[in-house]
Amino acid sequence: MQDNRFLAAAAAAAALAVCGAAHADEADNNVVRIGYAKVRFNLQSGDLTGPPGTTPPGLKIDAKNLDVFAISYERRLSDNWAAQFQAGIPPTLTAVGAGLAAPVGTVARARIWFPTAMVRYTIPGFFTVRPYVAGGVTYTFFTGQETSPGYNAALQGSGSTISLKSSWGAYARVGLEYALDKQWCINVEYSSFRLKTSAAVDTETPGFGTIGRRVDLKDAPRIFGATLGYRF
Repeated sequence: MQDNRFLAAAAAAAALAVCGAAHADEADNNVVRIGYAKVRFNLQSGDLTGPPGTTPPGLKIDAKNLDVFAISYERRLSDNWAAQFQAGIPPTLTAVGAGLAAPVGTVARARIWFPTAMVRYTIPGFFTVRPYVAGGVTYTFFTGQETSPGYNAALQGSGSTISLKSSWGAYARVGLEYALDKQWCINVEYSSFRLKTSAAVDTETPGFGTIGRRVDLKDAPRIFGATLGYRF
């Protein structure tokens, strides 16, 4: 199911590009960008909850900031409009204890994916440096999910499995593009997207069997990026 949704997002971006191709000039309609992005979290966590008497109140989760290698493809639709699809090498998201769980340290890790399809509008009237805005949708999902030994020890378990829920969210961006020459350009960008998920954790607990717990999470991560683009 996750792969199908990922392909749906990619297909949507491709469809936008195909539909708009007839309105663009033939030359230099395509741009590939690669670069670096810093993702900063301010995670809003509910309490970890479980069956009565199994989970102390006030146990929350936070996330460490991420460094991301980003890559995107853009198709120009007109002088000012373009369709863009971006992805990247999925970084490892590290979840740490917060609230009363802060002393536990790392509680879980997972690969986080957030491919994004968007439409970009370049503000007219500028030449060498061109400001732009963009909006679209991102699909966040997780792979390689695992809890830490510290989490299991804190809840007196021998082992746990974790499942993070996938989600769709709105994506917004503002940025500046600086043309180095006809083919090459540099972009600096600020982006944010809506992230809303939940984690379900089943812990094998000696003497009690499997105890299921859950925590709800939401955020609007801030992303600061710089990319090098090539037109062709």
